[in-house]
Order: sequence, then C-alpha cells, then structure tokens
Amino acid sequence: MIAWLTNPKILGTLLAVSVAANLFLGGMFAGRFTGEAAQDPRAKRNVEAMLQPLPQDKRALVRKELRAAMPQVRQHFKALQEASARVAEELVKPEPDPAQLDRRFAEVQAQTTAIQAAFQQAFKRAAVSLTPQERRAVIEALKRRPQRGLPEL
Repeated sequence: MIAWLTNPKILGTLLAVSVAANLFLGGMFAGRFTGEAAQDPRAKRNVEAMLQPLPQDKRALVRKELRAAMPQVRQHFKALQEASARVAEELVKPEPDPAQLDRRFAEVQAQTTAIQAAFQQAFKRAAVSLTPQERRAVIEALKRRPQRGLPEL
C-alpha cells in the first residue's frame, strides 16, 4: 500500500474533500428536480455549516475556490441532465436496449464523477491553505450534520 495513504492527516483531508463534494452533489441533484441546481437552499446551508468553524477570511477563501469551480460544474450538470433525459428516453421504449442503457447510464456516471471531481479539486485547493486545526474543525462540522439515509422502498 502507498505509505501516504495510511497517514491520518491525509486521510482526514481526503474525507473532508469527499464529504464536501457529496454535499454539493446532493444540492445539485435536488436542483435537478426543482430546476434550481445552483441555488438549492439545503446545499447552501450544508456549505455554511461546513464553513462555520472557520475564521471569516478562510470561509471566503473556500467559497472563492468553490465559486471558481461553478462554470465547470454547470457545464457538467447540463450534460448530466441531458444524459439523464437520454436514459429516460430509452427506459420508456417498448423494448429498451440493454446495451444502449449501459451506455446511457455510463454517461450519467461520467458526468456525476466530473461534477464531484470539480468540487473535490476546488476544496482541495482551499484546504491546503487551512491549518490542521481548521481542517479538523471542518471534518467535525461535517460529522455533525444530519445524515439522510436511503429512501424506504
């Protein structure tokens, strides 16, 4: 195993980056259904809760990096919506083509991954400017946020 992957500080930073990206993606997907992808109040509250323990100047730094990623995220989000529509088109056919569904779902996954990667990179750029204590505070704030489980089926 790669030695740096066993370092708790690096793992904590990677966890924070991943959770931050997932917070944003949750807001983006909620926006998919409301048409307000970039203005979801729940996503904004999640980001604010994550940033709350940071000093104001560090909050601004993280917000700046996240905003810088938004043009790329919007582009991928538009492509995600289009890919999702293509999945739906295939699913409503009298006899959906399994190979075509595989390709369409792969498009959805690729765009979802691209959105997540854009947010992770933005958070990473900001996280390296935070002190270890500030990064730890962000991780703790993320742990305290309410977790939503899977829907009942």
